[in-house]
Amino acid sequence: MRCRHVRRDLETQETARRARRCEGIYVYTHIFSFESSTAEVVATSLHTMTRRDFFFRFALILLLFLCGIIYNNLIGNTRPSIVKYAPKYRGNFVLGDLAPKKRWQADAKILKDNKAMLDRIAQTCRENNLTETTTIATRRHFLYSSANRALCCWIRKAGSTSFTKLFSELNDRWITGDNYYRELNHITPRSDSQLVDLLRSRRTFKLLVVRHPFERLVSAYRDRIEDNTRYTAQAWIYVPKIFHLTRPEIFESPGTVDLSLSRMFHDDRRLKLVPSFGEFVDWLLQQDSVKDDHHWNQYHRHCSLCSVRYDYVLKLDNQTQEALDYVYRRMNVLDVDKVRLGRLESTRSGPTDFERTCAYFKNLTHRAVVSLYDRYRVDFDMFDYDFDRYFECTEGD
Repeated sequence: MRCRHVRRDLETQETARRARRCEGIYVYTHIFSFESSTAEVVATSLHTMTRRDFFFRFALILLLFLCGIIYNNLIGNTRPSIVKYAPKYRGNFVLGDLAPKKRWQADAKILKDNKAMLDRIAQTCRENNLTETTTIATRRHFLYSSANRALCCWIRKAGSTSFTKLFSELNDRWITGDNYYRELNHITPRSDSQLVDLLRSRRTFKLLVVRHPFERLVSAYRDRIEDNTRYTAQAWIYVPKIFHLTRPEIFESPGTVDLSLSRMFHDDRRLKLVPSFGEFVDWLLQQDSVKDDHHWNQYHRHCSLCSVRYDYVLKLDNQTQEALDYVYRRMNVLDVDKVRLGRLESTRSGPTDFERTCAYFKNLTHRAVVSLYDRYRVDFDMFDYDFDRYFECTEGD
């Protein structure tokens, strides 16, 4: 009789266990051990979850995961701290984002070289006793974009047209034709006091673009004096002064001033007589460098290098894609499709590189080349430019 009751109890327990499995009831018993000699069951909790609840929660988690992916692809990539764009040709350069590790390595080298350049500029200022009072910043020498927090000192024949165009487009001003000089009225700081604040601010990215002084000088001569296919203000102003020194007979013959001008210029004021590069250099070396034209003046005077601490110096002679990409990132240019950087270092008759510069220096005397070096010596020292191989281009006195 007793065995029958035991068997019935076991059947009842098995039936209850099967029922609980069908209903999805799971029993968790938490047993905690203490330092006492016997173990004690402290708490037992029941946690129930039906199959419907399980699938509902799984579907909710999956939906949240998909929403996160959509947010990251459509919205997350628009953060201003990350610049992403497809590789595109911009003049001589290919602009494209590098892999993060490679970009970090490239930026590390760029910053190291740039710091050495900035330290060299400061040292040159000290060695030549050039103080803040001797190189005062001029408002119209700077391009400014408030939206991009970027400031750039333009230097004629050192990419100034390209960067004027760039800053104009950053300010939503799209230039038609060749009216780049007129744009300075719209893309410079509003006042001298604003310029001072911008130069002192660490939040403003201050850019300087330079090239070899001799190559820039030849480029200026080719573009503003030698090219007589169009009128240039430099030819109209300086060629009569050059010929007064090198060809005085033009002005000694009987006649009026208009007759002398007619010998040098066409009716549309294009040059008829073109002075040689040697004549241009002979005249230039007799002028006061403080009063030089913007197309061949000294870098340290024009951009106030001894009173302004620039953040980055871009040398067009040996610039790289990584350096130009770095400038874009520092200028907060997120979409390069909206701006276009034109060809740098180019003139109407082709770029002025070392070979072309050497050809123009060939007919100069050694004394003239040394005198040119002395005129631009501070710029040579600041940016560590080479002089010897240009000196070797000359055929001698």
